[in-house]
Amino acid sequence: MKIRILPLLAILFTLAIVSRAFALSNADNPDKPEVESQGSPVEKASEPKADKAQCLSGDMLMAVNKKMVVLDNRESEMLEKESAFNAIRLRLDKQLLVIEAAKASLDESVERRTSQAQADLAHLTQMYKSMKPKQAAKIFNEMDVNFAAGFLREMKGAHAGLILSNMNTKKAYQISIALASRGAKYRTTDQTLP
Repeated sequence: MKIRILPLLAILFTLAIVSRAFALSNADNPDKPEVESQGSPVEKASEPKADKAQCLSGDMLMAVNKKMVVLDNRESEMLEKESAFNAIRLRLDKQLLVIEAAKASLDESVERRTSQAQADLAHLTQMYKSMKPKQAAKIFNEMDVNFAAGFLREMKGAHAGLILSNMNTKKAYQISIALASRGAKYRTTDQTLP
């Protein structure tokens, strides 16, 4: 009896392999019509007709699709904001160039006016130095103390002394105090004026 069972098992095994191969070949080639028979492995293999391109189905697929839409919208918003930001940055760069040019022009104008003011002050000081000390003293008696001290500071000591000596004594004293107090906070404390 053992001898008859082995060939029968071999025939059944071979039939199972052939039918399985036939079912797999039909599943791989959808253009080929399937053999319709009851309970055949071909029907069982072709029952779930799921789309091979998608791995998800049902609620999970809907949730993923909603998230993709949200992400796409967010990406397009970000691109719009980035382009708006770049436009603003370009506008600001242009405005910064205009401001820098205006600042350079203003600095040049201020420098020119400062040098002109210094030249005017030097010219006026030269005029006072060229005057006779007695005539200059009359003008200095009418000036503000700090203003007069500024002019005398620009003159050589001997000439300034001659003008001071011809001035009103009280006014000359006030100008001397003004000259002495300039930069007093930078002097050391052990040096005192007589």
